[in-house]
Amino acid sequence: MQVGSNHTAPPPLVYPPRRRRRRNDITGYAFVLPALVILIAFSVFPILYSFVLSVFSWDMLTSGPRFVGLDNYVDLLTSGELYRSLSLTAVYTIITVGPSMVLGLIFAVLLDQNIKAIRVYRSFFFAPLMTSTVAISVVWLWIYHPDYGLMNEVLGYLGASPVRWLNDPNTALLALAIMSVWKNIGFCVVLYLAGLQSIAPNVVEAATMDGAGFWRVVRSIKVPLLAPTSFLLIILLTIDQFQTFAQVDVMTQGGPAGATTLIVPLLWEHAFELFEMGYSSAIAVVLFVIVMLLTLVQMFVVGRRVNYQ
Repeated sequence: MQVGSNHTAPPPLVYPPRRRRRRNDITGYAFVLPALVILIAFSVFPILYSFVLSVFSWDMLTSGPRFVGLDNYVDLLTSGELYRSLSLTAVYTIITVGPSMVLGLIFAVLLDQNIKAIRVYRSFFFAPLMTSTVAISVVWLWIYHPDYGLMNEVLGYLGASPVRWLNDPNTALLALAIMSVWKNIGFCVVLYLAGLQSIAPNVVEAATMDGAGFWRVVRSIKVPLLAPTSFLLIILLTIDQFQTFAQVDVMTQGGPAGATTLIVPLLWEHAFELFEMGYSSAIAVVLFVIVMLLTLVQMFVVGRRVNYQ
């Protein structure tokens, strides 16, 4: 016989299904609301405002915005600076995305081993992800210094003549690309290493038991299974390289002779040096459309060939 109070606990509140669903929806929206406000304030609103401002002429100093219709787009599309900047950006993207992914994959495979102090080795590649681009650019300014830079010191030991990396129009863009590849490798290693560690061990063990060597396993099993990761990296790196700005601003300021004036530095120049806010907004809109089209093309052309099973 149970000893205790004769009072029983009240039954739990049971809401009707519709009311319970509404209550869950409100709770979910309350959790999402802070992130949604930040997204709208710092992403959606600036994009929409750029579209609006692109049909106005405004210098932010003497007068308010003046509606000019599509004149900014006409001036932009008939000027040679847009196409030169886009061609430089395209070349820069091509020579950085591929090497970043290839080197990132190689190092990720080497770091996906059960060896002593592997975490220390991995931290060397993760460090650039935790460092600001401005700080990295300052270090690479010293590396590329024509008189006492590390790069020319290495060339001197190899018997080659010194190169004016950032002062020569023929090498400035390549110098920026080398720096960006070095910076992007850590990001690629992180994603590829996550993909490698998600591969089922029994798949690799079965191939090893059948006589497949280390590189055969990498080439025939791991690389195909990493196709979704490679596809994601192509999209992310392409978007990131088209938005390159900090290293150009710190290391070359778009020079020499406009050899490193990519699309975003061109936008910055017209917005905050020439104070042509409407014209620079038109550049931003064109950049947005180009990046969106490139992403869609990659999704339809490359994405359809990716197997997620």
